[in-house]
Amino acid sequence: MVDGFCEENFLDAKNIFEESINSGFELGGAICIEVKGKKVLDLWGGHLDHERTEPWQENTIVNVFSTTKGIAAICLLQLIEKGLLDLDKPVADYWPEFAQNGKENIPVRYLFCHKSGLCGVREPLQPGAFSDWELICDELAKQEPLWEPGSAHGYHAITYGHLVGELLRRIDGRTIGTYFREEIAEPLDLDFWIGLPDSEFHRVSNIYPSKPSPLQFLFPLIAKLPRFLLPGPTKFLVDFGDTSKPVGAAFNNPPISSNEGMEANTKKWRNAEIPAANGHATARSIAKLYGVLANGGSLDDFHLLSPDTIERGRETQSDGKDLVLGGMHTRFGLGFMLGTENVSMGPNPNAFGHGGAGGSLGFSDPDNHISLGFVMNQMHPGITAWKTATDVAESVYKSLSIIK
Repeated sequence: MVDGFCEENFLDAKNIFEESINSGFELGGAICIEVKGKKVLDLWGGHLDHERTEPWQENTIVNVFSTTKGIAAICLLQLIEKGLLDLDKPVADYWPEFAQNGKENIPVRYLFCHKSGLCGVREPLQPGAFSDWELICDELAKQEPLWEPGSAHGYHAITYGHLVGELLRRIDGRTIGTYFREEIAEPLDLDFWIGLPDSEFHRVSNIYPSKPSPLQFLFPLIAKLPRFLLPGPTKFLVDFGDTSKPVGAAFNNPPISSNEGMEANTKKWRNAEIPAANGHATARSIAKLYGVLANGGSLDDFHLLSPDTIERGRETQSDGKDLVLGGMHTRFGLGFMLGTENVSMGPNPNAFGHGGAGGSLGFSDPDNHISLGFVMNQMHPGITAWKTATDVAESVYKSLSIIK
């Protein structure tokens, strides 16, 4: 059962979302798409629990993992537009402690596009460590990069948020969660939080991990084989536990499990400000924010970003094999994820936004004035994660005769 609103022209898209819920592919979720700043569909359905006793409500919010990165990017782009942050200046000009272990000349730009070599923390971390802002920032400031900065890119899965968030804090004085709430979320009336207050916990859905891959059960045997005998995907798995390697550092104690189950479902995680990974939101708010960017950067009397800044934000900065994601082709602008054959930002290759682990997605398409927000509570593995969002988006584009 799906509730909400859908214009008659987009009933095929509604049917795709409904089938995704009814088939059990999605446990529960919501999707919203705007065209020229107007909602053409705003749907929700499914359940909050595997027992299917609690229905997803209109105001249900959920952790959207890396979809948060795009929102953090917007905050930093505001500083750039105001002339408070220079992409080509060394990070250490704003954050003096950062100039340790050969990092004194790393430009700000590299933090945005995953080229800094600080994709994770080398030192072993305790579960829940990413909720400790000072600890993670201190570790990153003193750490040597895992590769020569600027020579390649590798996904900064969680550290991206601490790196750009600490830059914002050094310049503005506020934490990025407070900055976002006061400068963007409240003026636009967005139900999106980086650092969720206890008062909102009653309407949060838990998020459920994807089913393990068969390769994971073979890991103990695979890890004992000589490295030269391993095919690519299994090398990725072996490196996963080695924090001296990019993938191992990037996923050093990720928030997928803890003694309490999913760490991302704990109070500590929800309350913390982790601007790469712990935003909590509705699909409607994601679509609205990206809708402002899809239509010139302003809404009524509120200015978010100028058209020039939006264009600057979606210019390609990194493009090619990702050192963290097993050599997968990824492409990034200034904090935004850009579409590739592996990761879709909708049918227009020039759209930008960010996807989150397991399937959440937000994107903006200024060329066609379209935006999308999608959230869900059952994570999916690999490139199947964004199937629901991208199938619905493709149907909307077809209905608009943008693609055939």
